[in-house]
Amino acid sequence: MQRRLLLIAIPAAVLALAAGLIASSDGHNEGAHAAALVDPGGKPGPVPRKPNVVMIIMDEFPGDSLLAPNRRVDPVRYPNLAALAGNSTWFPNAFTRYDSTPKAVPLIMDGRRPFKGEAADPRDHPRTIFDMFGRRGYSIHSSEEATAICPRRWCRHARSRRPGIVRHLNRGRRERLEGFFASIRPGRRPGFWLKHVLLPHGPYLFLPSGAQARGGVRDLVPGMNGPPGFHDRFLTQHNYQRYLLQLGFVDRELGMLFRRLIRLGMFDSTMIVLVADHGFSWEVGVKDRRRVNGHNVDEIGTIPLFIKAPGQRRGRINRSYVSSLDVTPTVADVLNFRLPYRAAGRSAYSRAVRRRRVVSLPTRDFSRTIRIGARRYEARRRHNVARRLALFGSGPWASLYTRIGPHRALVGRTVSSLRQGAASALRGRIRGAGSFAQVTSRRVPNEIVGDLRGGRRGGRHDVAVAVNGVIQAVGRTWYLRGRGGEHFALNVPESSLRRGANSIQVFQVTRGGTLRRAART
Repeated sequence: MQRRLLLIAIPAAVLALAAGLIASSDGHNEGAHAAALVDPGGKPGPVPRKPNVVMIIMDEFPGDSLLAPNRRVDPVRYPNLAALAGNSTWFPNAFTRYDSTPKAVPLIMDGRRPFKGEAADPRDHPRTIFDMFGRRGYSIHSSEEATAICPRRWCRHARSRRPGIVRHLNRGRRERLEGFFASIRPGRRPGFWLKHVLLPHGPYLFLPSGAQARGGVRDLVPGMNGPPGFHDRFLTQHNYQRYLLQLGFVDRELGMLFRRLIRLGMFDSTMIVLVADHGFSWEVGVKDRRRVNGHNVDEIGTIPLFIKAPGQRRGRINRSYVSSLDVTPTVADVLNFRLPYRAAGRSAYSRAVRRRRVVSLPTRDFSRTIRIGARRYEARRRHNVARRLALFGSGPWASLYTRIGPHRALVGRTVSSLRQGAASALRGRIRGAGSFAQVTSRRVPNEIVGDLRGGRRGGRHDVAVAVNGVIQAVGRTWYLRGRGGEHFALNVPESSLRRGANSIQVFQVTRGGTLRRAART
């Protein structure tokens, strides 16, 4: 099977980009440029015996998405995650133990292996991380979006059954996340805050600036980020771009959390855990990008894992093969707490985890276990990262738009400086064209999507999009499998759109590079 891999800077007094040395877990120093979170107080405060703990569980987040060419967290695109890496222990080889949220999230909370027929609520998870903290007198604050693990003995208003995931995907993700951040504050008792957030999981709607690309969650061409489009290489690259932009938004939101903790004087003494349930695959020509198999384990398996111990101010890299099962036992180990039950996972600092050299996770139906050795796994991941960087660049977001599609030399040129022919015989329509007349700081329609008619059935055409007279993106048209109609979709930089009214033109580009206008706002 052919495989295709295809904020912002948040300058603030509390964030500083600094060159430094990141100490690896084996005692050797590795040179890196990392962002460092600096508490305005300057001097470390005392670490309480029962420190506050904040755990964030992200969703559908391949950890390797963060890597720059030096295989560190990209400090330009993801400054807040790079800052967290500069203050925490980063586990770049962390991997999931299941590929679906209703089982992948609970196993993080209790460190127990998933099983067939498992319910994402206290019936099948009677003892969890909540018990470890609740029995020690912690106040518990849980916000779960796809599970109902926290029992009512610790979470008074807890659900007894898990909520519907689609409903939470389709509304309020930003509001729930920011509301959760606002709930974190010092109290008379130590606090444990846990948030599962359905990000950077699609729908891909948010941008690194914090703006939204459109008002509703539905794609302008329904199904364009689903199985009907998985066969098309350019459409896959387009959706990969949208994922990376939404990942930039995630970084922006995490910056809000870190700044709040610093402002409240909590950052230094608080334990912060950031992890995700599972990754995602960008294979072309497949029916499913979420179910793990031998071809995609290197994308679905990889997850981010950062653990900032209370009082930790120096970034470290631990290359052990830590699984999502090991998160809760590791938290207990770092805090010197005893889990009140027996877990299948082990501390990341245990001998068993340090010696681990195989990544393994069951298939969705538990019919078999996918296993891959560390050397082969790492080689495939390096290949994935190299392909992503070749397509989407690193550092400044500008390189995200200039490396995919045909006729890339057109990007950045004014329409008036290019050769133009007669209007195209193709008849184009830009969907949601009215949004380009009402651009605001909160709504930036950077995705230009539409339809072309009049071409040969099944034929594909090279296209270019101009925003306010400048070519900002190039691409190819595509079709959804099993449906008629030729479509185009191109992302343009947020900066190319000005507040108020904007002019959008879509051109057919001939082999010789001549522009023939097919649609305009």
